[in-house]
Amino acid sequence: MDKIELLSPVGSMANLKAAVSNGADAVYLGMKRFSARDFATNFNEKYLTEAVNICKSNNVKSYLTMNTLVKDDEFDDFFDQLSFAYSKGIDAVIIQHLSFLPLIKKQFSDLRVHISTQVGVMNSASSGFLSKADRITLARELSKEELTIIRKNYSEELEIFCHGALCVSLSGQCLFSSLLGGRSGNRGKCAQPCRKKYDNNYYLSTKELCLIEKLPEIIGIGINAVKIEGRMRTPYYVATVTEAYRKAIDSFYSGKFTVTKEMILKLKDAFNRDFTKGWFERSEDIFNREYASGKVNPTNTHEMYEVKLNKIHPERKTITFNLPKFENTKSKKQLLVRVYTVKDAIAACSSGADIIYFDLFDKAFSDVKDAVNCKVYAVTPRIMLDSDKEPILNFISEKKANGILAGNVGMLNMDLNIPIHLDYNLNCFNDIDLQYVSGMNALPIISPELSIPELIKLKNRNFAEFVHGKIRLMTLRHNLKTGIIRDEKGGLFRVKKVMNGSEIINGKELGLLSKSAQLVDAGITIFYIDTETKVGEITGLYRKILDGKSINDSRIKREYILGWSFRGVS
Repeated sequence: MDKIELLSPVGSMANLKAAVSNGADAVYLGMKRFSARDFATNFNEKYLTEAVNICKSNNVKSYLTMNTLVKDDEFDDFFDQLSFAYSKGIDAVIIQHLSFLPLIKKQFSDLRVHISTQVGVMNSASSGFLSKADRITLARELSKEELTIIRKNYSEELEIFCHGALCVSLSGQCLFSSLLGGRSGNRGKCAQPCRKKYDNNYYLSTKELCLIEKLPEIIGIGINAVKIEGRMRTPYYVATVTEAYRKAIDSFYSGKFTVTKEMILKLKDAFNRDFTKGWFERSEDIFNREYASGKVNPTNTHEMYEVKLNKIHPERKTITFNLPKFENTKSKKQLLVRVYTVKDAIAACSSGADIIYFDLFDKAFSDVKDAVNCKVYAVTPRIMLDSDKEPILNFISEKKANGILAGNVGMLNMDLNIPIHLDYNLNCFNDIDLQYVSGMNALPIISPELSIPELIKLKNRNFAEFVHGKIRLMTLRHNLKTGIIRDEKGGLFRVKKVMNGSEIINGKELGLLSKSAQLVDAGITIFYIDTETKVGEITGLYRKILDGKSINDSRIKREYILGWSFRGVS
């Protein structure tokens, strides 16, 4: 196996030079759009050309991050930017949209494609589903043992984060920032609500990941690359962290692994919120609830970094990307209702639901099946580990589920032979995504971050729209105490335990009510409801709307919010 790759963050030209001069094997950087760190300086066309030249002159690989969610009207800009960067010689592109993988592979045949941590790959079924990728950046919420299992089952390259900031939510499954302020983390504009105060402390603020002392174990597992977080940080941070990990990696391969106290002190000096080894050691000591902004030594931010620069002539030509053709696709009327008790299942079914979603692992699943006449689909967990695969398959078979609502991409790689619906955390966002999942006979609940005007413009209407119910803002592997937390403005959020972790739910539910008639008028006729209150009444109201009848919602509409439905996200 080749020597493990050290991958450093580059948010500016100064950071690039800091990374290259201090021993990075590769760097990851964004251009002006489609990067998950939209507020970094990033690179325009001129500076990207120079950046790639610097990398090639110093035998360093360059990976372009294009890992945000992309809207239909952005396709041309996305693929034009990728084509430009390809022509300048980037070594790989990092993406979130799984549907883009076969398209890029076909039209940019010699460009490596890496799957972003935004996809949340945390089991072998998911990695196997992505076997055409050249590399997967795994979720941060995996233990040494869990990483080992995935490594044994996946033949392509695997990458993990080794240092830097930790998202408290599973990456790609956080709607907190976009609901509260319209700035979507899935679009690179996160406002970091996890670093705000809740109940008078920084309840959701995590420590900094630091796995430098675990490098021998990481290398022993067979991980191909370790990645430093920090494209928003200073050149000094990039230089210091890159240098420390370079020394540690080189000491391992020389036969005498060494991490000195001085190296740790320098890492702390560059930036820290205290350090944690996180899920690699299944550490519960991951939160720093005393402070969230981090500490940095301001005296070390003006160093200069020297790099070689030769004139490199790229051998690639600019490619004119050919978008797939989209057919106008209609859907039949369906009302999908997620419920949590037998009583509510009966109420929903008798009020017009076509399909009931119910938790696969709830003891009452069989009772629900016996109690209702409509189909019952099993809800499978968003956080799915390799150890969950056998119980999930056994339960689906034993309980004779009519279909599943999948919260994890690995469920698409299970050979189930029953209908599959995709939960909205899987971020189906555009017509390419819709065409992709339609090819697998899967029905997605489309991302709630799309506005109604954006939904109406989609050509493929074979998706469900989340019209009513509780908004799952975060999915976390951390075991938080169940209850209510309050932000500094008095906003309420519910913390609930789920399989393998916790979730945070917005205090007020989404409720389009009569406004959802606009969707029906546009031919969007599959509605999704997820509520534990007034289930029969709410289901009946949306049944009427789907059937073209008018309703009077003046009595209840103030109880709900419209979410992203008209403002969307930036």
